[in-house]
Amino acid sequence: MSVSDEEKSQIKALLGRDPSQTESIIFETMWSEHCSYKSTKKELKRLPVTGKNVALGIGEDAGIVSFCQHEGVNYGIAVAHESHNHPSQVLPIEGAATGVGGVVRDVYCMGADVIGVLDSLHFGLNQDGQSPMVEEIADKVVQGVSEYGNALGVPVLGGETIYHESYNDNCLVNVAALGIIDTDQIIHSRVPKEAATEPYVLILIGKSTDATGFGGAAFSSKTLDEDDKNTNVGAVQVHDPFLKRVIVEATKTLFKKIKDEGISAGFKDLGAGGISCAGSELGISGGFGVEIDLDQVNVSIEGLAAEVIACSETQERYCLAVPEHFAETVLTIYNTDFELPTLYPEAGAAVIGRVIQEKQFKLKHKGKWVCDLPIAAITTDVSVKRESKPSKKVTLTSKEDKPLTTDIQKLALNILQDPNCVSKRYVYRFYDNAVRGATVVYPGEADAVVVTPVSGCDAAVAVSMDSNLYGHADPYVAGAAAVAESVRNIVAVGGTPLALTDCLNYGNPENPDCFYTFQQGVQGIADAANALSVESGEALPLISGNVSLYNESKNGTAVIPSPVILCVGKLDDYRKARTMQIFEPEMSLYMVAEPSPHFKGCVVARLGACTAEHPFRVDLQIEAKQNKFVRSVYEKEIIHACHDISMGGLWMTLIEMTLGERGLSCVGLEIELVSDPFTTLFAETGGYVLAIPKSQGKKLEKMGLTQGVTIQYLGQSTHQKKIRVQQQGKVLIEQDNQELSQQWNAANPY
Repeated sequence: MSVSDEEKSQIKALLGRDPSQTESIIFETMWSEHCSYKSTKKELKRLPVTGKNVALGIGEDAGIVSFCQHEGVNYGIAVAHESHNHPSQVLPIEGAATGVGGVVRDVYCMGADVIGVLDSLHFGLNQDGQSPMVEEIADKVVQGVSEYGNALGVPVLGGETIYHESYNDNCLVNVAALGIIDTDQIIHSRVPKEAATEPYVLILIGKSTDATGFGGAAFSSKTLDEDDKNTNVGAVQVHDPFLKRVIVEATKTLFKKIKDEGISAGFKDLGAGGISCAGSELGISGGFGVEIDLDQVNVSIEGLAAEVIACSETQERYCLAVPEHFAETVLTIYNTDFELPTLYPEAGAAVIGRVIQEKQFKLKHKGKWVCDLPIAAITTDVSVKRESKPSKKVTLTSKEDKPLTTDIQKLALNILQDPNCVSKRYVYRFYDNAVRGATVVYPGEADAVVVTPVSGCDAAVAVSMDSNLYGHADPYVAGAAAVAESVRNIVAVGGTPLALTDCLNYGNPENPDCFYTFQQGVQGIADAANALSVESGEALPLISGNVSLYNESKNGTAVIPSPVILCVGKLDDYRKARTMQIFEPEMSLYMVAEPSPHFKGCVVARLGACTAEHPFRVDLQIEAKQNKFVRSVYEKEIIHACHDISMGGLWMTLIEMTLGERGLSCVGLEIELVSDPFTTLFAETGGYVLAIPKSQGKKLEKMGLTQGVTIQYLGQSTHQKKIRVQQQGKVLIEQDNQELSQQWNAANPY
């Protein structure tokens, strides 16, 4: 067992006896970090999770935020956010694909229809040819995401790809899914209250159970060890998106039947912990117990041990709680109407248990009870206290970092070739971004992707998924900056931020320094969420999330603190969305930012172009003021193009606004800097660049003065297709767009 000796003693004291073999495995699974959040749930209480637009908050498989009303229906956006890091490091295709499979199930089981997925991919660097596997892992992870999303018919709407040597032994694969739902038809992840007065049964739906993924939750809750290679491979699930597609359509039919007949049902995805997790959580969430006969589970292999059937994480499965009288209708839909048993051996729907009033979790196998546990003991009663102590505390000062080069043009060109700054088109071109026909703004065209999920309705969803490499410089800044950038990305396309989700990727929580970085990251997220809401008097709520710990190898190499944030927003009219590319000459460019000369963790520091002693501050008051200003400019309908300032600073913002998604420029730029060029061009302190018609410049400047926002005129777009940056008559950068495009739009960063 991977539970500690102290936890073994707790289990024995709790039961008054030694646990059975099956019970031991269930405790190992359910008390793992992956399922119990035993180290982190106290820290997560600092995050704001409520708001007037929250239709369903933290606690179920997906959160839901109110979106729009159309033809008498109140629509919400369901969002789930997960990680599949360890599995993707061991089997990249299967790990990434099943990560997507799991997160879309989280959304489908709420009664929503999935409208898209996003990914945040963090890969290692093959420096000097010493780590060749990182290239193969990166390629196969992208393949896994594309194979699943494309086959399922769900668009991959966006995301990011980040490279750092700390990910050499542990890649990070974070995925999120969004769905559209009638908020009056939410299916909850719990046994309904009606089970108190009428018989309810549990129905297992989907692929037949096998041994794949057995021990997956425990595997994800410990340090990767190459010596356990065979065991690790067995803990990774196997995906089947084609079977999932049929299950999705069958489930839509089920939901319609449930609605038409007024049935109260509970529905849950089978992910980590398999039947044990789904069954126990359905029961405890409704205030009931459950009794399951493992002999009724449709298995693909005869002779599976009870603990394998109970805890296997076989993909493409759900668990449904419905009135007993409705069970035959469910079986007919899946087994007869949609013929699941003919599509995969022993697939289908089967009644495997019942809801009981006694708050116990009971499993029977071959006529014998192999598990009889207090249901609360395996779902809610575990927590541990971790020591928190920084190895080196971050001190923010007013001291400045200094440039170590005077060759601005050479540095600018080097930044273009940095793996974190090159165009990521080589990744997202493998994804189908257009399936469903609702995508308005595509990956790479703007800071956020925009889709219209409700047929015939002008309202659009804007969504962005963001992280950074500031964790080793200041873990607090990593959290706050991830929120700030994600919010800016929604504002930059003309959207209003509605809600956040998070995925928190860190090393071993038993290491006091690592746990300290986790605490700091959470605090940064909390402070930013509280500061950057557009709703007066309330925070920007987090409605879903995930914690992934033990992202390190046996030799102690941990990933840098890597919080990932998704922001979902709304546009009332999709036609008002703007992209980042400048399409016309004689547009005036303005910078909305206050760049500061603090570069630790920034691209120029990683390139050795400056001293790197001081992480920058995320000034949340300035961020909030800038966001409000840009939203007010959008209301005037004078923005031609808008792009946020983040990784690579103003320089990369200008490159992307000029070259566009495909590197096919329409204009050139003439830029005149008035302050320190190094800081102005390369600081990553956040902000925006706006391109507006020349005639609107005075209006913009007056608005900035009125709102107390620092804005700076940069120059204009030109017919001549080159970028020219100068200061007081001295040319700092002058480069032809075609040459810039060739370097930035490289096919691969390696």
